Amino acid sequence: MEQSKLAEKLEGYRRRNSANHCYVNRDLYRLFYNRDLYIVAYNSVKSNDGAETSGADGTSLHGFCEEWITELISSMRDESYQPQPNRTTMIPKKNGKMRKLSFPNGKDKLVQEAIRIILECIYEPTFSNLSYGFRPKRSTQGALAEVETWNGTIWFIEGDISACFDEIDHVIVKT
Repeated sequence: MEQSKLAEKLEGYRRRNSANHCYVNRDLYRLFYNRDLYIVAYNSVKSNDGAETSGADGTSLHGFCEEWITELISSMRDESYQPQPNRTTMIPKKNGKMRKLSFPNGKDKLVQEAIRIILECIYEPTFSNLSYGFRPKRSTQGALAEVETWNGTIWFIEGDISACFDEIDHVIVKT
């Protein structure tokens, strides 16, 4: 399947989910057998900050090659793919506390981006137009411009949920 066919398939998911938010997407897993999905994923993340940061096994996207794609597709087909443990390090926050950073290896970064690409096609059409966090073609500036249009608002709640993900029981999430 060439990248244009992949784009058409993903656009089909986007259209169906936009028209019917309850649409049940079938056969998504087969997308992970598509070489072009991993190439698109690589091109999407290769210039991100941290793309060259290695995971616990010492690999980063710097080592990307066609063999990775072949191995990933094979492990997806026989359902043996297992994400590897992340390399972690602690960094100081502005308030003096420490925050844990996790670094997946290169292959896991590709799989994570492939998942993001697929899920974005399905769920992006269902999100509120007033939601700005981590969405395509949305920014902090867009959120601020929206807030400026609100009349009569006299208070806001500020919060930091960034550390909450460090405290989630991953055993519960996996079940």
